[in-house]
Amino acid sequence: MKKVLAMLLCGAMLGTMLVGCGAKESAATTVEETSAGGVTEAAEETVAAAESAAGGDISGMTVGYCMPDTSESFLAGLSNGVKELFEADGVKVDIADAAGSSTTQIGQIENFAASGTDLIIIMAVDPTGVTDVIKRAQEAGSLVMVAGSDPGAYDAIMYTDQYEDGTMIAQMGADWIEKTFPDAAPGSIEIALFEDRSTPEATQRCEGMATITELTDKVTVAQVVGSIKNNDPAQAAMENVMQTNPDIKMVLCYNSSGAMGVNEYAMRAGSAIKDPSQFATFCSDLDEAALVDIADSAEDKAVLRGLIKFGSNDLTGDTYKLAKQMLAGEEFQVENPDPLTKITPENVAEFQ
Repeated sequence: MKKVLAMLLCGAMLGTMLVGCGAKESAATTVEETSAGGVTEAAEETVAAAESAAGGDISGMTVGYCMPDTSESFLAGLSNGVKELFEADGVKVDIADAAGSSTTQIGQIENFAASGTDLIIIMAVDPTGVTDVIKRAQEAGSLVMVAGSDPGAYDAIMYTDQYEDGTMIAQMGADWIEKTFPDAAPGSIEIALFEDRSTPEATQRCEGMATITELTDKVTVAQVVGSIKNNDPAQAAMENVMQTNPDIKMVLCYNSSGAMGVNEYAMRAGSAIKDPSQFATFCSDLDEAALVDIADSAEDKAVLRGLIKFGSNDLTGDTYKLAKQMLAGEEFQVENPDPLTKITPENVAEFQ
């Protein structure tokens, strides 16, 4: 049996040398082209090892998934989804939650590299803070894929234009204001911004959200509340906002978790928001529960009226596909920009 297997493997290798050399050359070119992103000889050896896996088998390989904060439902869903997909391949995925700490995340990356992890996926708490540790991980032999932000060192990147993301949130809000209050005087509609500026990329998104005052002259930003990226803090913030500014008509939120908190406050018994048809919240980051709220907002059964989705219709699948290509030593796209899509009551059914 061993002789037969050896003959089959030799035959497969010969076939690859004769007709598949083009693909091998492409994979080598991909690694060489990423040197500007910090690829090292050690990382190239990791690719070579992956290429030698019979039939692209990645069973037994390891992935370290470094997340900034898995208390955010969107991030938790993404990382767990990728982990589940890799389970079918026999790949072990360990998810590391930095809980918003750059120092913690650096230590997690170091631990993954020291343990010989084949691929480390990083959504950075502070992109500039992980550059050096990424380079050390590459030198140790790990491939590195980053998502959401550019730390200046990587083997592959999936990135989002966060400022554009924020401006698209603002545009949805401006469109709703113009439609709902067509005769409002300049500056007469009070709104609030629920921000999170814990990373440079998050700050860029919030700067984009602030452009709403350039998109419609009807609004005045009455309050800006920081560090809002989860449901409970958003509900608490709404309690305070409505006490000091009871005429608030809209809240732009950094992410869907915060916006769902705003929605829960608005729709609960005893809320200071008496007419849901005259109130709205908009946000970024796809969350299945948020889609239900958006659909319900068409009949004013919810006030979450739109969000910006980044990535394709299957971000989990895209992340998995790119990571698997890297592990298997296949040719992969180094730079992968995420498309941005508005989801509103008019098109939400397409995403449910």
